[in-house]
Formats: sequence, structure tokens, C-alpha cells
Amino acid sequence: MNDAVFSMSAASKRSALQSDVVIAGNLAFISGLGPIDLRDDRVSLPEYVEAQIAKIFANLEELLAGAGLSKEQIVSVRISLIDYGRLYERMNVAYRDYFSSGRLPVRSCVGVSELTRGASVEMDFVLSTGTGRA
Repeated sequence: MNDAVFSMSAASKRSALQSDVVIAGNLAFISGLGPIDLRDDRVSLPEYVEAQIAKIFANLEELLAGAGLSKEQIVSVRISLIDYGRLYERMNVAYRDYFSSGRLPVRSCVGVSELTRGASVEMDFVLSTGTGRA
């Protein structure tokens, strides 16, 4: 298998148990992206879910740029959210701001009891890297 694996840099503080971006065939995968500082995970997480989502999307943009990808290639988003009943609508507003125009990716959102470092939200992304229909 000739997968391409991209890591932010030696300074990246993401888990040593995962790659930042994996490209396999015509798909790219980014998994477990939370609202952490990519270079120093000792930095406190943003308090509110809206700020956490903004941080996730800022992290996403950095990872995409490093792998030569763009948000227009995102075909699927999976969201894990704590306190689902209270935060779901607030999450939707922040999500809509990022995907405000054009084609929306498919999406699932699941409620979870806990996330790493006390985060309120975490996201996984699948992107199409091919030229076929996506």
C-alpha cells in the first residue's frame, strides 16, 4: 500500500498514536481533531463550544494546507459532542459558518459522555483527493 502520511512537524503535539493526515488512494482522512493547540497541547482549551469549533476548523485549515488539500474536498464529517441536547444547536451555528457556501459534506453527529482533555467537541474528516464525482 502506498499511503501518504503527513504530520504537522516534529513540534506537533498531537498524539503519537495517530498521523495528522493519511491519504489512501483517492481519499484523505483526518481523525480525532480537537480544539487543542497543535504545537503545544498544554495551552488551555477554549471554554465555549463555538470557540472550540473555530479552533478545530483553524487546525483543520493548517493540516489541509500542509497536505496540499482544501476544505472544498471534504466529503464527510463525523462530530462527537458532549452534552448533546444543550450544545447541538450552538454547534450547528458554528458549523454552518465554516461550510457557508457551496456543497455541504455529509455529516453525522453523535453524543458522547467524555472527550480528551475535557473538550466539548471533536471531529473526523474524509476528503476526496481524486477527480471523479465527489
